[in-house]
Amino acid sequence: MEIPLYIILFLYFVFLSVFASFYLVIAYHIATSASFTLASFFMSFFIFAITILTLYGTMELLTGVDFQQSLFTLDLSLFSPR
Repeated sequence: MEIPLYIILFLYFVFLSVFASFYLVIAYHIATSASFTLASFFMSFFIFAITILTLYGTMELLTGVDFQQSLFTLDLSLFSPR
């Protein structure tokens, strides 16, 4: 049984969706509590900029990867009855 490399990509997408939901909750909290200060703007902008740079770096690093390759192979013959 081969485990394909794109399983890691699915896990990365799950992480990105959790991160995006947390970021949206923080932005919603800033908007509803009317705490638009210079510090909150700079921190939000800093986190957003680092996120964009990280996504761009990830895209640049993963463009040449063939996700159809197998990550590893499981040998399940140990568990089959003989």
